[in-house]
Order: sequence, then C-alpha cells, then structure tokens
Amino acid sequence: MRALDDDGDRSRGVLLDQLAEVEERLLSFGCALGGDPDTVADLPFTEEAGTDRMPEPLYVRHDTEMLNQVTGWLLQEQHIGLVSHYGTGKTAFREIVRRDLGEHDDFVVAALDNPRETTPRKLYATVQTTAESAGYEVEDRDYWQTRDGVPWATEDAKEAARDLVEDVRADGKTLLLVVDEIEVLPPDILSTLQVAGDMGVRLFLMGTPEGKERVADLRGTLDSRLRYYEGIEPFAPEDIAEYVARSFAYFRDEPYEDQPVELFTEAAIRDIHERSEGIPREVRIECRELFTRAAFVWYRTGQEIDRIQITPELRHRRFGMGR
Repeated sequence: MRALDDDGDRSRGVLLDQLAEVEERLLSFGCALGGDPDTVADLPFTEEAGTDRMPEPLYVRHDTEMLNQVTGWLLQEQHIGLVSHYGTGKTAFREIVRRDLGEHDDFVVAALDNPRETTPRKLYATVQTTAESAGYEVEDRDYWQTRDGVPWATEDAKEAARDLVEDVRADGKTLLLVVDEIEVLPPDILSTLQVAGDMGVRLFLMGTPEGKERVADLRGTLDSRLRYYEGIEPFAPEDIAEYVARSFAYFRDEPYEDQPVELFTEAAIRDIHERSEGIPREVRIECRELFTRAAFVWYRTGQEIDRIQITPELRHRRFGMGR
C-alpha cells in the first residue's frame, strides 16, 4: 500500500504526465528545427490568423482574382460581400483588411466583434469609438445619458455615429465597417447595417453562402447594394508547399525568400492537397498532424533532424513515447 502511495506522489496523474511529456517532445523537436518555442502554440501550423505577418497573408494571396476584384470595389467605395464556405480563409482576410487598411491614410476601419451578440447600439458605438480613435470627436450636445462616452439611447447613438461619419467623409476618407459571420447576425442588426450604409459607412460583410441567402431573405434592400465575390480559391499543391515553407520561416523568425520546402516531401504535399481539397483550414490541420507525428518519430529513433522526412506513410505510424 505504501508503494502505491509513493508512486502516486511521483505522478500528477496519467493525463497530466502525458501532456507534459508530449509537450516536451514537441518543443524539443521545434528547437531542433531552429526555432525557440515557449509553448506548443509557437510551433508551426497552430494558428491560421492573427499573427503579424504569417501565416494569414498566404491564405488569400494565391487568389489574385479575388484580391483584384475586392481592391477595385474598395477604391470605388462599394459595399462588399465576401462569401465562401467555412475554412477557406475569410477570417484570415478579415485580419488582413483590419491591419492593412487600418494603416492606410484613406481608410478608418471598424470591426464588429461578436456579431451574434451585438445590438444596434453596440454597432453604432463601434462606429463612434473607431472614429474617435482616428481623431474625430462628437459635437458637443446634451445627450440625456451616456455610457463610456457613447449615448445611452440607441437613437442618440445613431445620430452621434452619423455626425462622425460625415466628418470622416468630409476629409475624403472612407469609414469601413468589417463584419464577419453574417449567417449568425440577428435580423435587427441587418436592418442597422442598412442604416449605417445609408449614413455613409461602407460595409465589408463576410460569411457563408447560407449567410448571403439569409441577407437576401431578411433584408433585400441591403442585399441589392452589396457587390458579392463568391468562393475563395482553394490551395493548389504549390500553394501548400509555399505555406509550409513560410510557416517554417516565420517559426524561426526569418524572412521568407522562396526557401525550399523542408521536412515535407513532394508526395506528402500532394497527399495533403488530396485529403484537404486545398481548403486552407484543412491544410493547416493536416500539416499539424503530420508535424506532430514527425516529432514522435524523431524522438523515438534518435535520428539527426535533417534525416527526418514527412511522407504520406507517416500518418499510419503508431504513436509511442518510448525510444
């Protein structure tokens, strides 16, 4: 009985011990590849958007037709709808729009976070706070009540937003409101978006084909004003190869300069393309799975890192912790 107690003292629990050991193997593999990861979240293929320069640029850069069309509509101050299925890169493109146009002198970019849970007042507040962060101010007037600087009454919040949008446009700038996941927007928010568009806000809506249908069914006037681009192109095998190479360059904090693909063989790239159908999110998941398996092979065999190759057959290798 004492022996069992002693063994329990040494272990934090089977799952916790396993988590710690797997994390150690993965981080060691990352270090052997030339990176300096603090957590598994720093390893390649763990994120699809939100980083400063990788990997989200590649998620849409391959689709030049889409980029050209959307850029043209932005310059024409059109309302834009980007429609594509889940996992094809809309969220990544949203982050690019927020980052790149946010640095452009001719744009003031607002983004509606948590669209499912927003309200008309929150939408107007988003417009107001974004304009204020760009240096614009609401004209002095006695609102009956405010909260965090935003008029409490929805009608007052709308008027404050309208005044600010007029000021932005008077300076020759465009206030762009980016809204993702239009398929989950409440009907009253679709109506509010139409009002915002009428007051001079340019809309950039993103969502699935089901979301486009929903906008058309619930708010036909808004739908008629949107210029839609439907279907982001999936990755070709060469795009997947570039994604892998960029991921490793970013992981090592190196610039991407057309480095050749490492670890992944051409056969593995083709296999990933076939299994994922080129859908960016699925590509990332497939790459992450094979990367993890390669880490276990490296640990178990004790081979030099430059002898490790990721092939299609690797996905059939059994996981094991022992050498």
